[in-house]
Amino acid sequence: MQKGIVIGIVAAACLMIGCTGNKAQMLQLLEELEATNRAGEQLLNDSLAEELVDYFERHGSSNERMRSRYMLGRTYYFMGELPRALEIYNEAADCADTTSADCDYKVLSRIHAQKAVIFNMQVQPRSQLQEFRLAEYYAWKGKDTLQAIECYAQQANAYEFLKINDSVNIITENASLLFEKVGKVDRASQILGLEISSLLDMGELEKARSVINKYESSSAFDSLGNIMQGLEIFYYVKGKYYLLIGKTDSAEYFFRKELKLGKDLNNQIAGCKGLQQIYEQKKYSDSIAKYANHGYILNDSAYSLSEMQNIQQFQASYNYNHKKQLAEQKAREAERAWLILALVICGIFIILLLFSKKYYLFKKAALDYRLKNAEITSRLRKMAKSNPPILPNLEDWKQLRALVEREIPDFSEIVNAKDHPLSDLEYDVCLMVRVHLMPIEIARLKKCTPSYVSNIRKNLLKRIFGKDGSSEDFDDEIGKIGY
Repeated sequence: MQKGIVIGIVAAACLMIGCTGNKAQMLQLLEELEATNRAGEQLLNDSLAEELVDYFERHGSSNERMRSRYMLGRTYYFMGELPRALEIYNEAADCADTTSADCDYKVLSRIHAQKAVIFNMQVQPRSQLQEFRLAEYYAWKGKDTLQAIECYAQQANAYEFLKINDSVNIITENASLLFEKVGKVDRASQILGLEISSLLDMGELEKARSVINKYESSSAFDSLGNIMQGLEIFYYVKGKYYLLIGKTDSAEYFFRKELKLGKDLNNQIAGCKGLQQIYEQKKYSDSIAKYANHGYILNDSAYSLSEMQNIQQFQASYNYNHKKQLAEQKAREAERAWLILALVICGIFIILLLFSKKYYLFKKAALDYRLKNAEITSRLRKMAKSNPPILPNLEDWKQLRALVEREIPDFSEIVNAKDHPLSDLEYDVCLMVRVHLMPIEIARLKKCTPSYVSNIRKNLLKRIFGKDGSSEDFDDEIGKIGY
Protein backbone atom coordinates (compact mmCIF):
# COMPACT_ATOMS: atom_id res chain seq x y z
CA MET A 1 0.00 0.00 0.00
CA GLN A 2 2.86 2.39 0.77
CA LYS A 3 4.28 1.78 -2.69
CA GLY A 4 0.94 2.71 -4.25
CA ILE A 5 0.87 5.96 -2.25
CA VAL A 6 4.38 6.82 -3.42
CA ILE A 7 3.40 6.22 -7.04
CA GLY A 8 0.38 8.46 -6.60
CA ILE A 9 2.52 11.27 -5.16
CA VAL A 10 5.16 10.92 -7.86
CA ALA A 11 2.47 10.86 -10.53
CA ALA A 12 0.80 13.97 -9.18
CA ALA A 13 4.12 15.79 -9.04
CA CYS A 14 5.00 14.75 -12.58
CA LEU A 15 1.65 15.87 -13.93
CA MET A 16 1.96 19.22 -12.13
CA ILE A 17 5.32 19.96 -13.71
CA GLY A 18 4.25 18.89 -17.17
CA CYS A 19 5.40 15.30 -17.47
CA THR A 20 2.50 14.60 -19.83
CA GLY A 21 4.71 15.72 -22.66
CA ASN A 22 7.53 13.25 -21.84
CA LYS A 23 6.73 9.75 -23.04
CA ALA A 24 9.58 8.13 -21.13
CA GLN A 25 8.24 9.46 -17.84
CA MET A 26 4.67 8.45 -18.67
CA LEU A 27 5.87 4.95 -19.56
CA GLN A 28 7.68 4.81 -16.23
CA LEU A 29 4.45 5.70 -14.40
CA LEU A 30 2.58 3.02 -16.34
CA GLU A 31 5.23 0.40 -15.52
CA GLU A 32 5.17 1.34 -11.83
CA LEU A 33 1.40 0.99 -11.81
CA GLU A 34 1.68 -2.42 -13.46
CA ALA A 35 4.28 -3.47 -10.89
CA THR A 36 1.93 -2.42 -8.08
CA ASN A 37 -0.82 -4.51 -9.67
CA ARG A 38 1.46 -7.55 -10.01
CA ALA A 39 2.41 -7.18 -6.34
CA GLY A 40 -1.25 -7.66 -5.43
CA GLU A 41 -1.79 -4.14 -4.10
CA GLN A 42 -5.08 -2.39 -4.71
CA LEU A 43 -5.16 0.32 -7.37
CA LEU A 44 -7.35 3.21 -6.25
CA ASN A 45 -5.91 6.25 -8.06
CA ASP A 46 -8.34 6.55 -10.99
CA SER A 47 -7.07 10.06 -11.78
CA LEU A 48 -3.60 8.71 -12.55
CA ALA A 49 -4.96 5.78 -14.57
CA GLU A 50 -7.26 8.06 -16.58
CA GLU A 51 -4.39 10.47 -17.21
CA LEU A 52 -2.31 7.59 -18.57
CA VAL A 53 -5.17 6.46 -20.81
CA ASP A 54 -5.61 10.00 -22.15
CA TYR A 55 -1.89 10.36 -22.80
CA PHE A 56 -1.37 7.05 -24.58
CA GLU A 57 -4.56 7.51 -26.59
CA ARG A 58 -2.77 10.46 -28.23
CA HIS A 59 0.87 9.37 -28.09
CA GLY A 60 0.96 5.61 -27.56
CA SER A 61 1.14 2.41 -29.57
CA SER A 62 -1.70 -0.11 -29.63
CA ASN A 63 0.03 -2.09 -26.87
CA GLU A 64 0.47 1.01 -24.70
CA ARG A 65 -3.17 1.98 -25.17
CA MET A 66 -4.21 -1.55 -24.20
CA ARG A 67 -1.93 -1.63 -21.14
CA SER A 68 -3.07 1.75 -19.81
CA ARG A 69 -6.74 0.81 -20.22
CA TYR A 70 -6.11 -2.50 -18.48
CA MET A 71 -4.73 -0.60 -15.48
CA LEU A 72 -7.76 1.71 -15.52
CA GLY A 73 -10.04 -1.33 -15.61
CA ARG A 74 -8.18 -2.84 -12.65
CA THR A 75 -8.56 0.43 -10.78
CA TYR A 76 -12.31 0.50 -11.29
CA TYR A 77 -12.44 -3.16 -10.26
CA PHE A 78 -10.75 -2.41 -6.94
CA MET A 79 -13.06 0.59 -6.47
CA GLY A 80 -16.07 -1.74 -6.80
CA GLU A 81 -17.28 -0.21 -10.08
CA LEU A 82 -17.64 -3.54 -11.91
CA PRO A 83 -19.81 -2.41 -14.86
CA ARG A 84 -17.37 0.37 -15.65
CA ALA A 85 -14.40 -1.96 -15.19
CA LEU A 86 -15.97 -4.41 -17.64
CA GLU A 87 -16.50 -1.67 -20.22
CA ILE A 88 -12.89 -0.49 -19.89
CA TYR A 89 -11.66 -4.09 -20.26
CA ASN A 90 -13.65 -4.30 -23.50
CA GLU A 91 -12.03 -1.09 -24.70
CA ALA A 92 -8.60 -2.43 -23.72
CA ALA A 93 -9.18 -5.65 -25.68
CA ASP A 94 -10.30 -3.61 -28.70
CA CYS A 95 -6.97 -1.76 -28.63
CA ALA A 96 -5.03 -4.97 -29.29
CA ASP A 97 -3.64 -5.30 -32.81
CA THR A 98 -3.60 -9.09 -33.16
CA THR A 99 -2.29 -8.75 -36.73
CA SER A 100 0.92 -7.17 -35.42
CA ALA A 101 3.98 -9.28 -34.69
CA ASP A 102 4.58 -7.43 -31.42
CA CYS A 103 1.03 -7.72 -30.06
CA ASP A 104 1.19 -8.07 -26.26
CA TYR A 105 -0.78 -11.30 -25.96
CA LYS A 106 0.14 -11.68 -22.28
CA VAL A 107 -1.73 -8.50 -21.34
CA LEU A 108 -4.60 -9.40 -23.67
CA SER A 109 -4.88 -12.77 -21.91
CA ARG A 110 -5.10 -11.09 -18.50
CA ILE A 111 -7.77 -8.70 -19.75
CA HIS A 112 -10.01 -11.62 -20.73
CA ALA A 113 -9.19 -13.43 -17.48
CA GLN A 114 -10.29 -10.38 -15.47
CA LYS A 115 -13.51 -10.19 -17.48
CA ALA A 116 -14.09 -13.84 -16.56
CA VAL A 117 -13.63 -12.97 -12.87
CA ILE A 118 -16.33 -10.29 -13.11
CA PHE A 119 -18.71 -12.67 -14.92
CA ASN A 120 -18.10 -15.21 -12.15
CA MET A 121 -19.04 -12.59 -9.54
CA GLN A 122 -22.17 -11.80 -11.55
CA VAL A 123 -23.03 -15.53 -11.81
CA GLN A 124 -22.75 -15.69 -15.59
CA PRO A 125 -20.97 -19.05 -16.08
CA ARG A 126 -21.27 -19.19 -19.87
CA SER A 127 -19.74 -15.74 -20.32
CA GLN A 128 -17.13 -16.69 -17.72
CA LEU A 129 -16.29 -19.83 -19.69
CA GLN A 130 -15.99 -17.91 -22.97
CA GLU A 131 -13.61 -15.34 -21.47
CA PHE A 132 -11.38 -17.98 -19.86
CA ARG A 133 -11.17 -19.76 -23.23
CA LEU A 134 -10.03 -16.52 -24.88
CA ALA A 135 -7.63 -15.86 -22.00
CA GLU A 136 -6.13 -19.34 -22.46
CA TYR A 137 -5.85 -18.90 -26.24
CA TYR A 138 -4.00 -15.60 -26.02
CA ALA A 139 -1.76 -16.88 -23.21
CA TRP A 140 -0.60 -19.75 -25.43
CA LYS A 141 0.03 -17.26 -28.26
CA GLY A 142 2.04 -15.10 -25.88
CA LYS A 143 4.02 -18.14 -24.71
CA ASP A 144 2.80 -17.55 -21.17
CA THR A 145 2.50 -21.22 -20.34
CA LEU A 146 1.57 -20.97 -16.66
CA GLN A 147 -1.13 -18.38 -17.39
CA ALA A 148 -2.52 -20.58 -20.18
CA ILE A 149 -2.75 -23.64 -17.92
CA GLU A 150 -4.35 -21.60 -15.13
CA CYS A 151 -6.98 -20.16 -17.48
CA TYR A 152 -7.69 -23.66 -18.78
CA ALA A 153 -8.03 -24.99 -15.22
CA GLN A 154 -10.40 -22.18 -14.22
CA GLN A 155 -12.87 -23.27 -16.89
CA ALA A 156 -13.76 -26.20 -14.61
CA ASN A 157 -15.44 -23.78 -12.18
CA ALA A 158 -17.91 -22.69 -14.85
CA TYR A 159 -18.65 -26.31 -15.78
CA GLU A 160 -19.17 -27.14 -12.10
CA PHE A 161 -21.79 -24.39 -11.81
CA LEU A 162 -23.46 -25.72 -14.98
CA LYS A 163 -23.43 -29.24 -13.45
CA ILE A 164 -21.48 -30.71 -16.39
CA ASN A 165 -19.45 -33.18 -14.35
CA ASP A 166 -17.67 -34.90 -17.25
CA SER A 167 -16.13 -31.59 -18.35
CA VAL A 168 -15.13 -30.76 -14.76
CA ASN A 169 -13.28 -34.09 -14.47
CA ILE A 170 -11.57 -33.88 -17.86
CA ILE A 171 -10.35 -30.32 -17.34
CA THR A 172 -9.10 -30.82 -13.78
CA GLU A 173 -7.23 -34.02 -14.68
CA ASN A 174 -5.65 -32.50 -17.79
CA ALA A 175 -4.79 -29.29 -15.94
CA SER A 176 -3.20 -31.30 -13.13
CA LEU A 177 -0.97 -33.12 -15.65
CA LEU A 178 -0.03 -29.83 -17.32
CA PHE A 179 0.90 -28.28 -13.98
CA GLU A 180 3.09 -31.30 -13.20
CA LYS A 181 4.90 -30.91 -16.54
CA VAL A 182 5.90 -27.35 -15.73
CA GLY A 183 7.03 -28.30 -12.22
CA LYS A 184 3.99 -26.96 -10.33
CA VAL A 185 3.36 -30.18 -8.44
CA ASP A 186 1.57 -28.51 -5.57
CA ARG A 187 -0.81 -26.67 -7.92
CA ALA A 188 -1.35 -29.96 -9.75
CA SER A 189 -2.65 -31.46 -6.51
CA GLN A 190 -4.73 -28.41 -5.56
CA ILE A 191 -6.65 -28.24 -8.83
CA LEU A 192 -7.97 -31.76 -8.27
CA GLY A 193 -10.03 -30.59 -5.30
CA LEU A 194 -12.70 -29.39 -7.71
CA GLU A 195 -13.05 -32.88 -9.18
CA ILE A 196 -13.93 -34.66 -5.94
CA SER A 197 -17.55 -33.50 -5.71
CA SER A 198 -18.30 -34.38 -9.34
CA LEU A 199 -16.80 -37.87 -8.84
CA LEU A 200 -18.97 -38.41 -5.78
CA ASP A 201 -22.05 -37.25 -7.68
CA MET A 202 -21.19 -39.73 -10.43
CA GLY A 203 -20.67 -42.57 -7.87
CA GLU A 204 -16.98 -43.06 -8.71
CA LEU A 205 -15.98 -43.58 -5.07
CA GLU A 206 -12.64 -45.34 -5.59
CA LYS A 207 -11.40 -42.66 -7.93
CA ALA A 208 -12.71 -40.02 -5.52
CA ARG A 209 -10.63 -41.59 -2.71
CA SER A 210 -7.51 -41.47 -4.90
CA VAL A 211 -8.10 -37.82 -5.77
CA ILE A 212 -8.71 -36.97 -2.09
CA ASN A 213 -5.36 -38.52 -1.15
CA LYS A 214 -3.55 -36.54 -3.82
CA TYR A 215 -5.36 -33.34 -2.91
CA GLU A 216 -4.42 -33.76 0.76
CA SER A 217 -0.76 -33.97 -0.22
CA SER A 218 -0.77 -30.35 -1.38
CA SER A 219 0.40 -27.35 0.63
CA ALA A 220 -3.22 -26.42 1.26
CA PHE A 221 -3.03 -28.73 4.30
CA ASP A 222 -0.90 -28.46 7.43
CA SER A 223 0.84 -31.32 9.22
CA LEU A 224 -2.34 -32.07 11.21
CA GLY A 225 -4.47 -32.44 8.09
CA ASN A 226 -6.25 -29.11 8.45
CA ILE A 227 -6.94 -27.25 5.24
CA MET A 228 -6.06 -23.55 4.87
CA GLN A 229 -8.65 -20.93 5.74
CA GLY A 230 -11.19 -20.34 3.00
CA LEU A 231 -11.18 -23.92 1.69
CA GLU A 232 -13.07 -25.54 4.59
CA ILE A 233 -15.81 -26.81 2.26
CA PHE A 234 -13.47 -29.75 1.69
CA TYR A 235 -14.49 -31.12 5.10
CA TYR A 236 -18.07 -31.43 3.86
CA VAL A 237 -16.89 -33.12 0.64
CA LYS A 238 -14.79 -35.62 2.59
CA GLY A 239 -17.64 -36.22 5.02
CA LYS A 240 -19.90 -36.86 2.04
CA TYR A 241 -17.40 -39.45 0.78
CA TYR A 242 -17.42 -41.29 4.12
CA LEU A 243 -21.20 -41.16 4.23
CA LEU A 244 -21.39 -42.78 0.77
CA ILE A 245 -19.06 -45.62 1.77
CA GLY A 246 -21.03 -46.23 4.98
CA LYS A 247 -18.57 -44.83 7.55
CA THR A 248 -21.05 -42.57 9.35
CA ASP A 249 -18.80 -41.87 12.35
CA SER A 250 -16.03 -40.53 10.11
CA ALA A 251 -18.61 -38.62 8.09
CA GLU A 252 -20.04 -37.05 11.25
CA TYR A 253 -16.53 -36.04 12.36
CA PHE A 254 -15.88 -34.11 9.16
CA PHE A 255 -19.36 -32.54 9.07
CA ARG A 256 -18.84 -31.25 12.61
CA LYS A 257 -15.38 -30.03 11.63
CA GLU A 258 -17.03 -28.18 8.77
CA LEU A 259 -19.43 -26.47 11.21
CA LYS A 260 -16.64 -25.63 13.63
CA LEU A 261 -14.03 -24.25 11.23
CA GLY A 262 -16.07 -23.05 8.26
CA LYS A 263 -17.47 -19.72 9.41
CA ASP A 264 -19.29 -18.44 6.31
CA LEU A 265 -22.88 -19.28 5.38
CA ASN A 266 -22.01 -21.85 2.70
CA ASN A 267 -19.86 -23.86 5.09
CA GLN A 268 -22.45 -23.68 7.86
CA ILE A 269 -25.22 -24.78 5.50
CA ALA A 270 -23.07 -27.66 4.21
CA GLY A 271 -22.27 -28.80 7.76
CA CYS A 272 -25.94 -28.77 8.78
CA LYS A 273 -26.91 -30.62 5.63
CA GLY A 274 -24.31 -33.32 6.29
CA LEU A 275 -25.37 -33.80 9.92
CA GLN A 276 -29.02 -33.91 8.91
CA GLN A 277 -28.18 -36.77 6.51
CA ILE A 278 -26.28 -38.56 9.29
CA TYR A 279 -29.24 -38.42 11.67
CA GLU A 280 -31.68 -39.40 8.96
CA GLN A 281 -29.71 -42.62 8.62
CA LYS A 282 -29.60 -43.07 12.39
CA LYS A 283 -33.30 -42.08 12.64
CA TYR A 284 -32.71 -39.53 15.43
CA SER A 285 -35.78 -37.39 14.84
CA ASP A 286 -34.85 -34.64 17.34
CA SER A 287 -31.43 -34.16 15.78
CA ILE A 288 -32.93 -34.30 12.28
CA ALA A 289 -35.34 -31.51 13.17
CA LYS A 290 -32.58 -29.50 14.86
CA TYR A 291 -30.22 -29.45 11.89
CA ALA A 292 -33.01 -29.22 9.32
CA ASN A 293 -34.36 -26.12 11.07
CA HIS A 294 -30.89 -24.64 11.48
CA GLY A 295 -30.14 -25.35 7.84
CA TYR A 296 -33.42 -23.69 6.84
CA ILE A 297 -32.53 -20.55 8.77
CA LEU A 298 -29.06 -20.45 7.22
CA ASN A 299 -30.44 -21.01 3.73
CA ASP A 300 -32.87 -18.16 4.28
CA SER A 301 -29.99 -15.94 5.35
CA ALA A 302 -27.95 -17.02 2.36
CA TYR A 303 -30.86 -16.27 0.05
CA SER A 304 -31.31 -12.84 1.60
CA LEU A 305 -27.59 -12.15 1.26
CA SER A 306 -27.62 -13.33 -2.34
CA GLU A 307 -30.61 -11.14 -3.12
CA MET A 308 -28.94 -8.17 -1.48
CA GLN A 309 -25.77 -8.73 -3.50
CA ASN A 310 -27.78 -9.11 -6.69
CA ILE A 311 -29.61 -5.89 -5.94
CA GLN A 312 -26.33 -4.12 -5.24
CA GLN A 313 -24.84 -5.40 -8.49
CA PHE A 314 -27.98 -4.45 -10.39
CA GLN A 315 -28.01 -1.04 -8.74
CA ALA A 316 -24.34 -0.49 -9.59
CA SER A 317 -25.00 -1.47 -13.20
CA TYR A 318 -28.14 0.66 -13.33
CA ASN A 319 -26.38 3.66 -11.79
CA TYR A 320 -23.53 3.41 -14.26
CA ASN A 321 -25.76 2.94 -17.30
CA HIS A 322 -28.08 5.65 -16.09
CA LYS A 323 -25.18 8.05 -15.62
CA LYS A 324 -23.86 7.12 -19.04
CA GLN A 325 -27.24 7.74 -20.67
CA LEU A 326 -27.60 11.04 -18.86
CA ALA A 327 -24.12 12.07 -19.99
CA GLU A 328 -24.93 11.20 -23.60
CA GLN A 329 -28.27 13.00 -23.38
CA LYS A 330 -26.62 16.06 -21.89
CA ALA A 331 -23.97 15.98 -24.61
CA ARG A 332 -26.68 15.98 -27.28
CA GLU A 333 -28.58 18.74 -25.54
CA ALA A 334 -25.40 20.77 -25.18
CA GLU A 335 -24.65 20.34 -28.87
CA ARG A 336 -28.14 21.46 -29.86
CA ALA A 337 -28.03 24.37 -27.44
CA TRP A 338 -24.58 25.57 -28.45
CA LEU A 339 -25.74 27.85 -31.27
CA ILE A 340 -28.45 29.35 -29.08
CA LEU A 341 -26.01 29.82 -26.25
CA ALA A 342 -23.49 31.44 -28.57
CA LEU A 343 -26.15 33.83 -29.87
CA VAL A 344 -27.26 34.67 -26.34
CA ILE A 345 -23.68 35.34 -25.27
CA CYS A 346 -23.12 37.55 -28.30
CA GLY A 347 -26.34 39.41 -27.54
CA ILE A 348 -25.38 39.90 -23.92
CA PHE A 349 -21.93 41.07 -24.97
CA ILE A 350 -23.41 43.65 -27.32
CA ILE A 351 -25.83 44.83 -24.66
CA LEU A 352 -23.01 45.12 -22.16
CA LEU A 353 -20.99 47.13 -24.63
CA LEU A 354 -23.92 49.45 -25.20
CA PHE A 355 -24.77 49.95 -21.58
CA SER A 356 -21.38 49.62 -19.87
CA LYS A 357 -20.48 53.21 -20.65
CA LYS A 358 -23.86 54.43 -19.42
CA TYR A 359 -23.51 52.30 -16.29
CA TYR A 360 -20.02 53.68 -15.69
CA LEU A 361 -21.28 57.24 -16.06
CA PHE A 362 -24.23 56.54 -13.80
CA LYS A 363 -21.99 54.97 -11.15
CA LYS A 364 -19.56 57.88 -11.38
CA ALA A 365 -22.35 60.44 -11.15
CA ALA A 366 -23.92 58.67 -8.16
CA LEU A 367 -20.64 58.54 -6.24
CA ASP A 368 -19.78 62.12 -7.08
CA TYR A 369 -23.25 63.23 -6.01
CA ARG A 370 -22.88 61.53 -2.61
CA LEU A 371 -19.44 63.01 -2.04
CA LYS A 372 -20.36 66.48 -3.24
CA ASN A 373 -23.60 66.72 -1.29
CA ALA A 374 -22.61 64.97 1.92
CA GLU A 375 -23.29 66.83 5.13
CA ILE A 376 -19.60 67.34 5.95
CA THR A 377 -18.90 68.60 2.39
CA SER A 378 -21.72 71.13 2.58
CA ARG A 379 -20.53 72.28 5.98
CA LEU A 380 -16.95 72.76 4.77
CA ARG A 381 -18.17 74.72 1.76
CA LYS A 382 -20.19 77.09 3.99
CA MET A 383 -17.20 77.48 6.33
CA ALA A 384 -15.00 78.44 3.35
CA LYS A 385 -17.50 81.03 2.14
CA SER A 386 -17.82 82.68 5.54
CA ASN A 387 -16.20 86.06 6.00
CA PRO A 388 -13.82 85.65 7.60
CA PRO A 389 -13.62 81.86 6.78
CA ILE A 390 -14.20 79.46 9.63
CA LEU A 391 -11.37 76.95 9.98
CA PRO A 392 -12.40 73.29 10.40
CA ASN A 393 -11.62 71.62 13.68
CA LEU A 394 -10.17 68.14 14.22
CA GLU A 395 -13.63 66.54 14.23
CA ASP A 396 -14.45 68.09 10.84
CA TRP A 397 -11.32 66.62 9.28
CA LYS A 398 -12.13 63.20 10.81
CA GLN A 399 -15.62 63.31 9.30
CA LEU A 400 -14.24 64.23 5.87
CA ARG A 401 -11.78 61.33 5.98
CA ALA A 402 -14.48 58.96 7.16
CA LEU A 403 -16.77 60.00 4.29
CA VAL A 404 -14.22 59.45 1.52
CA GLU A 405 -12.76 56.25 2.96
CA ARG A 406 -16.22 54.81 3.48
CA GLU A 407 -17.30 55.53 -0.09
CA ILE A 408 -13.89 54.58 -1.57
CA PRO A 409 -12.28 52.01 0.79
CA ASP A 410 -8.93 51.90 -1.06
CA PHE A 411 -8.61 55.70 -1.44
CA SER A 412 -5.98 56.05 1.30
CA GLU A 413 -3.86 53.18 -0.07
CA ILE A 414 -3.89 54.67 -3.58
CA VAL A 415 -2.88 58.23 -2.72
CA ASN A 416 -0.74 57.45 0.32
CA ALA A 417 1.56 54.69 -0.93
CA LYS A 418 4.60 53.57 1.07
CA ASP A 419 7.05 55.11 -1.39
CA HIS A 420 5.40 58.56 -1.22
CA PRO A 421 3.82 59.09 2.22
CA LEU A 422 1.77 62.29 2.37
CA SER A 423 1.66 64.95 5.03
CA ASP A 424 -1.63 65.75 6.72
CA LEU A 425 -1.97 68.89 4.59
CA GLU A 426 -1.35 66.97 1.35
CA TYR A 427 -3.81 64.21 2.29
CA ASP A 428 -6.46 66.79 3.26
CA VAL A 429 -5.99 68.48 -0.14
CA CYS A 430 -6.58 65.10 -1.85
CA LEU A 431 -9.76 64.60 0.20
CA MET A 432 -11.12 68.06 -0.53
CA VAL A 433 -10.41 67.75 -4.25
CA ARG A 434 -12.20 64.37 -4.30
CA VAL A 435 -15.38 65.85 -2.73
CA HIS A 436 -15.28 68.60 -5.39
CA LEU A 437 -14.35 71.59 -3.25
CA MET A 438 -13.00 74.48 -5.33
CA PRO A 439 -9.29 75.41 -5.10
CA ILE A 440 -10.21 78.80 -3.58
CA GLU A 441 -12.32 76.98 -0.96
CA ILE A 442 -9.42 74.63 -0.16
CA ALA A 443 -7.06 77.62 0.22
CA ARG A 444 -9.42 79.44 2.59
CA LEU A 445 -10.02 76.26 4.70
CA LYS A 446 -6.27 75.68 4.97
CA LYS A 447 -5.50 79.39 5.46
CA CYS A 448 -3.07 79.60 2.54
CA THR A 449 -2.94 81.14 -0.93
CA PRO A 450 -4.57 79.54 -4.00
CA SER A 451 -1.16 79.40 -5.73
CA TYR A 452 0.23 77.36 -2.86
CA VAL A 453 -2.68 74.90 -3.20
CA SER A 454 -2.04 74.78 -6.97
CA ASN A 455 1.63 73.89 -6.42
CA ILE A 456 0.67 71.13 -3.97
CA ARG A 457 -1.69 69.62 -6.54
CA LYS A 458 0.92 69.70 -9.32
CA ASN A 459 3.52 68.04 -7.08
CA LEU A 460 1.04 65.35 -6.00
CA LEU A 461 0.25 64.56 -9.65
CA LYS A 462 3.87 63.52 -10.13
CA ARG A 463 4.28 61.75 -6.76
CA ILE A 464 1.02 59.79 -6.79
CA PHE A 465 0.33 59.17 -10.49
CA GLY A 466 3.81 59.57 -11.99
CA LYS A 467 2.63 62.18 -14.46
CA ASP A 468 3.66 65.70 -15.35
CA GLY A 469 0.89 68.21 -15.82
CA SER A 470 -1.21 70.98 -14.39
CA SER A 471 -3.11 71.17 -11.13
CA GLU A 472 -6.29 70.55 -13.12
CA ASP A 473 -4.80 67.28 -14.41
CA PHE A 474 -4.34 66.23 -10.78
CA ASP A 475 -8.01 66.99 -10.10
CA ASP A 476 -8.98 64.74 -13.04
CA GLU A 477 -6.85 61.83 -11.80
CA ILE A 478 -8.14 62.11 -8.23
CA GLY A 479 -11.66 62.23 -9.61
CA LYS A 480 -11.18 58.81 -11.27
CA ILE A 481 -10.43 57.00 -8.00
CA GLY A 482 -13.38 54.87 -6.96
CA TYR A 483 -14.56 53.68 -10.41
